Amino acid sequence: MTDHSDKWLQDYQDFLDAEQTPVPPDQTTAVFSKINPLLKPNALFVFSKILGVHLVTGFLSLAVCHQFGLNPFQTQYSLADWFMKVGGHHFCMLGCGLTFVSISLLFSGYFLTLEEIKALKRTELLQNLTLGLISIGIFLSFGVEMALSIGALWLLGALLGGFIATTLVWKFKKATA
Repeated sequence: MTDHSDKWLQDYQDFLDAEQTPVPPDQTTAVFSKINPLLKPNALFVFSKILGVHLVTGFLSLAVCHQFGLNPFQTQYSLADWFMKVGGHHFCMLGCGLTFVSISLLFSGYFLTLEEIKALKRTELLQNLTLGLISIGIFLSFGVEMALSIGALWLLGALLGGFIATTLVWKFKKATA
């Protein structure tokens, strides 16, 4: 021990023995009002961040995997072709939904804090389902023809991709925190 350790121990003991000064209630309320949104972010706020990233990455992912024949970049090759060869049309719908949503959530993880990912995990099914349904709605607005069963398979793939991506992002953020 150094010469300073006795002084530090005495300072610590003085701190413990000191009379407690009450914190004014308005100051406590002000601190909690600033900290609470950081520790427990609103799920709607988290979803709006994810949706913003999804609109960009979803559009860009169409260059790699055409969804329901939608090919805005006129690329020749697509993951959809590979999915078709490997497992047919049903596997293609599952794979495309999984790819489309998981790419967005993986990129969203870069912009989300650990607490926001916790909020996402609390409402994971609702957020993934909403993201998938909004995506299907956007596809339909661009004139894509879709049978209910095929849309349901795509949505199932989107839910699966959402759960996988959210879990990966959660584990990565926890490991790097």
